[in-house]
Amino acid sequence: MNQINQHIPEDDLALFALALMPPEEAAFTQAHLKHCDQCRGEVARMQGDLVAYAFTAEMQDPPAEARTRLLDAVAQEKKLHVLPPAAEPVLAARNSNLLDRDTRSEPVIKRQMGFAGWAGWAIAAGVAGFAGWQFYQGQNLREQLAEETANVTQVTAETARAQRVMQALTDPGAMQVALHLASAANTPPKPEGHASYNPNKGELVFVATHLGTLQADKTYELWVLPAAEGGKPVPAGLFKPDANGNASVVLPDLPKRVEAKGFGVTIEAEGGSPTPTMPIVLASS
Repeated sequence: MNQINQHIPEDDLALFALALMPPEEAAFTQAHLKHCDQCRGEVARMQGDLVAYAFTAEMQDPPAEARTRLLDAVAQEKKLHVLPPAAEPVLAARNSNLLDRDTRSEPVIKRQMGFAGWAGWAIAAGVAGFAGWQFYQGQNLREQLAEETANVTQVTAETARAQRVMQALTDPGAMQVALHLASAANTPPKPEGHASYNPNKGELVFVATHLGTLQADKTYELWVLPAAEGGKPVPAGLFKPDANGNASVVLPDLPKRVEAKGFGVTIEAEGGSPTPTMPIVLASS
C-alpha cells in the first residue's frame, strides 16, 4: 500500500478500527484517511458499531494468559506465512493535480487477510456475543428481583394484618363480647356471635356461627352501639354466612376511641343501611 489516493480494503479498515494493524500499515492508513472521505466514513461506521456493542453491557478485561496466547499466535503466524509482495497496481495517467474523482475510477488494493485479521474479527464477534449474553443475564436478574420484591411485599402485608388480628384478639384493652338471639329460640343450635373490640385503636374482630340463610337481596350488618348518651350506632361491616352458617368481620374501618356499650346485628337490604333496621337479630348482653 503506497498510494494515498487508493481505497483501502474493508478488512484492513476493520483491523485499523480494532487497533490491530501493524504500526507501519497503521501509519499509512492514518495518512490515507486524511485525504479519502469514503474510507474515513467506513472507519467511522465500524468504530460506531464497536462503541454500540461496548455500551450494551459492562465489559470485563480478558485474562492475561488469553492475551499472551493470542499475541504469541499472531507472532507465530507471521513467521510461518510470509506473503509475496503485491504487484504494483496500474494507475491511470495523472498530472500534478489530484485526479477528478467524478470522472476517474479508483483501483482498490487487494491484500490477503492473515491470522491477525481473522483474530480481529473473532475478537469483535466475541465482544458482541459476550455483551449480548451479559445483557440477557442482567434482564433475567432484574425480572427475578422484581418478582421476589413483589412476593416479599405481599408476605409482609399479610404478616402485618395477621399481627393486627392477634393484637385485636389478645390486647388487654379489648372487649370480649358474646352475641346471641335477641328473643328466645327453641330450636338448637342457636345463632351466636363473639366480638373482640379495642376502642383505642378502633380494631374489631367478629365471628358468628349457626346463622340462618338470607334472601339473595339481603345481608347481615354489624353495629357498634356507643356508650355515650345519644350516640348513634356505628356501622361495622356487612357479611353473609357460608353454607354452614359461619361468618366473620375482621378489622373493619372504624373510628378510634369510640367506647361501646354493646354490639348488634341486623338484617338489611343488599348494600347495607346507615341506620339499623329493626329488629336486632343478634345483640350483646
